[in-house]
Amino acid sequence: MLTAILTTQEELLTVIPNVQFTFLLVIAYGATIGMLDGTLVVIVHVIIDNLIMNSFTPLIMIPMFIGLEIALLCGYLLKNKKEWLVAIFAGISGFIYCMVFWGSTVWFYSVEPIPYLISDIPFEAVLITCNIITVLFLYKPIIKIINNYYPKREEIVMEL
Repeated sequence: MLTAILTTQEELLTVIPNVQFTFLLVIAYGATIGMLDGTLVVIVHVIIDNLIMNSFTPLIMIPMFIGLEIALLCGYLLKNKKEWLVAIFAGISGFIYCMVFWGSTVWFYSVEPIPYLISDIPFEAVLITCNIITVLFLYKPIIKIINNYYPKREEIVMEL
């Protein structure tokens, strides 16, 4: 269910470059369901997203996985912190995500690094701004919703 939400929102928002709730959701998943379950969600999301977008290649999948795992780790490590701190790290993780893609693109396609980086600045700015704003305003409500509908691992074990 969490993977479906993550993938659906990203595909619906593809018409607006770098505007998405992906980082918000991945950070929230890290804060609520933890690294193991969150990693499984990220792996399935990366596979499905790349199949849908017809970019099923390690050149895209590996940087995407690394970038989203960094966001997941931020959520996990900052789960009890203030929204503004989580928002700052959402922006940082968005920047790292862009830099991981930049590195793989420059290396694989032998693109000139500086012109590519300069041309990517507006898209990076949109992604980082979107990450910060969505976390500032939607992080706590998303956390409450996930906690209401996703059982904790301990609760599942106790029911067995």
